[in-house]
Amino acid sequence: MSYYLGIDGGGTKTKVVVIDNQDHIIFEGFSGPSSIDTVSQEDTLNSFFDALTPFYDVNPQASFDSIFCGLGGIVSEDDFLHVTSLLKRLNGVTEITYIRARNDMENALYSGLCFDEGMTLICGTGMVAYGKDTFGNTHKAGGWGYKEGDFGSSYDLGMRALRHVIKTFDGRLQHDEFSKDIASQIGLIKANDFVQIINERYLDRTWIANLSPLVTKHANIGNIYAKEIVDLATDELTLAVRAVYANLRLKEKTLVIVGSLGNSGGYFEKQLHKKIIQIDPKINIIKPIIDPALAAAKMAKYLIETL
Repeated sequence: MSYYLGIDGGGTKTKVVVIDNQDHIIFEGFSGPSSIDTVSQEDTLNSFFDALTPFYDVNPQASFDSIFCGLGGIVSEDDFLHVTSLLKRLNGVTEITYIRARNDMENALYSGLCFDEGMTLICGTGMVAYGKDTFGNTHKAGGWGYKEGDFGSSYDLGMRALRHVIKTFDGRLQHDEFSKDIASQIGLIKANDFVQIINERYLDRTWIANLSPLVTKHANIGNIYAKEIVDLATDELTLAVRAVYANLRLKEKTLVIVGSLGNSGGYFEKQLHKKIIQIDPKINIIKPIIDPALAAAKMAKYLIETL
């Protein structure tokens, strides 16, 4: 029997899926983080093994015809080669196993069943826009890390929420229900507390990103400051999509939006869709159709079929 392995790895968790020739899911497994900009290479490899161990227990002699691995943190050709070398150490990998390692934004694109061409916008804790066409062109916009800003992401919304709340505490703006909600969540009682809070949490991307639901909540009920934050964020996301669109020659203009923020509904999603359609009314905006790890497994099989 032929087996095709798909891997979707990020800074929080890793998921693997094994399918057969008929696209039947043979195995699904989970483990800890494997993003190469989050953990060491050995930890990345260990996460692969941990996720696959139950499969190996039941199929000790199984070998993979092909592997597609979409991993956070992969940027350069050196990254591709490093991860490929790790994958070669997996049980079930033979001399003829076809292996391809890419950034997990490709899994996001394939989750919309866009294997040949299309665009994706990942909008969660971080953000990135990516696309490819049938002429071999690819383009990425955004996704350069939180130090650049991750503009339009949950992290970005959280940072803007923090800036808003301190303005209300030092008198630059009036207190409102939005600022009260933020203050309650971060434990801010008086203005002077802000320095300690921000110093302790400034590098905690997840903690900051977890403030974003308060922004979207208050934008949905009409708070002008929350709506302003959302407007700025959706402008940034649209700018990234526009950059990808302008650098591709797309026949099928599908955009897969992935991530909890991008698909949060309400004012944020409405504004985002409205602005993207202004790029080109023919852009077809969809949500993921299949799980990214399953999409990676299907891509592994697709690569073999199109060699």
